[in-house]
Amino acid sequence: MNEQTTMQPFQPARDGQMQNLVREFIFIFFDRLRLIRIIFVSVAAVCVLLALLLPSVYRATAKFSLSIPQSLDPLQQETSYDYRNRTTRFLRDQKELILSNRVLEPVAVELYKAAPKKVAKTVEKMRKNLVVMPPKGETYEGSTIFYVSYEDSSAERSAQFTEAIANSYLKAYGEVARERSDYSYEFFTGQAEKLRQEMVRRESELRDYETKQASALVEILNLGTASDSKEVGLSALLTQANQKRHSLKEEAAGVRATITAVEKELKNNAIPVVLPELEVSGRSISMLKNKVAQLQMELNEMKPRFTDDYELVQQLQKTLDLNIGLLREEMQRSLRALQIQAESLEAQMQQIDDITAQISRNLQTTAGEKSVYENLRQEFMIARDAYVNSRTQLEQARLSLSLSQDRQNITLLDKPVPPARPYSPNRLLIIVLGIVAGLLLSIGAALTVDHFDHTIKKPQDVEYYLGAPFLGSVPRVSGEQSLR
Repeated sequence: MNEQTTMQPFQPARDGQMQNLVREFIFIFFDRLRLIRIIFVSVAAVCVLLALLLPSVYRATAKFSLSIPQSLDPLQQETSYDYRNRTTRFLRDQKELILSNRVLEPVAVELYKAAPKKVAKTVEKMRKNLVVMPPKGETYEGSTIFYVSYEDSSAERSAQFTEAIANSYLKAYGEVARERSDYSYEFFTGQAEKLRQEMVRRESELRDYETKQASALVEILNLGTASDSKEVGLSALLTQANQKRHSLKEEAAGVRATITAVEKELKNNAIPVVLPELEVSGRSISMLKNKVAQLQMELNEMKPRFTDDYELVQQLQKTLDLNIGLLREEMQRSLRALQIQAESLEAQMQQIDDITAQISRNLQTTAGEKSVYENLRQEFMIARDAYVNSRTQLEQARLSLSLSQDRQNITLLDKPVPPARPYSPNRLLIIVLGIVAGLLLSIGAALTVDHFDHTIKKPQDVEYYLGAPFLGSVPRVSGEQSLR
């Protein structure tokens, strides 16, 4: 209820204020009608004159198509597989080429007959009238078609200039493509020759080393190439020497043990025990051992029956002592033989140690020589691979040069023709805009003048400015009526 009572007196007041504004605007419009007519007619007349007097501008257009096949030239091959980005970059490059002095200067000299000193100014003038863009103003990402347009006051001249610019552009594009191909071919030719010389130098170093190290080359090649089950060369010799030394060491240890045992037996006063190592079939020591054992058995049999003074017992004892002495002498000779054998084994071991040390030194030397040889071979292989790769790139550059592939990427689809109607100005649009602008300016001027005019024009102004009630008004009469 409160909301209704508060809103009811507000709505009529706002409607009355709007009606007062409309009546105020209508009064000002008719009161300043003469000013409105003058400004409206003036602005409309100026726009009509501009629409009629502005010179016509004609635009002739040449249509080009773009295709970007994979280039054979290694220097110009794209590493990116994004065809849209490649196309965009290529089209922007073509726009810069079309607007360049290389394309526009020949046209300026040919058609404008520009003197050398005025070529730069003429080119700048042409560049302002030249438009390069995709169809319908699209971005370069949306199409592989682009237009080259030239604007001029003459339809025939705009077509003539557009055709001349298109021909100059195609010529310059072909020259640039040829220059790139020539540069690429010359670059790879020089690079291939340098790499060939490097390969020849590396090969010469390798062959010289092989010639100087011919005697050791077999060992160099065999070093580190043997399988797990078989060794060759110095490695095999070193293994054999170690095995031989190990066997000699075991044999010498056995001989030394035998010598110690024999010396121990010879130091005893009893009958020496002949070790099995000393018994060899056909040797006197074995016979003496058997003879002593037989005599000892006979003596043992006779002692229980006869006394020690018995002559036969004494003879048998002498014979036993004689054979024991001979056995000791034989064991002494065997001991010396064993000592000689041990010394011989130790000498062989020392000789094998010397041979092993020499083989080890040779292995170290061979390993160093192999490292040098492998380094030379690796450098030669790298130089050869680089040369082969450069020859492949040189062949690609040669094919690209012979085929002139890049000059086939741009195709002139439509030649420029004289346009049937001007591109600008749009005379009807200028007239319509002039009428609208004249109407708006005239009304705005009337409102502005009325705002700064403080004279009394309406009955309400009397009450507003004088604070007195309005009683009536006298109608306006012309000059003749007032004289009567």
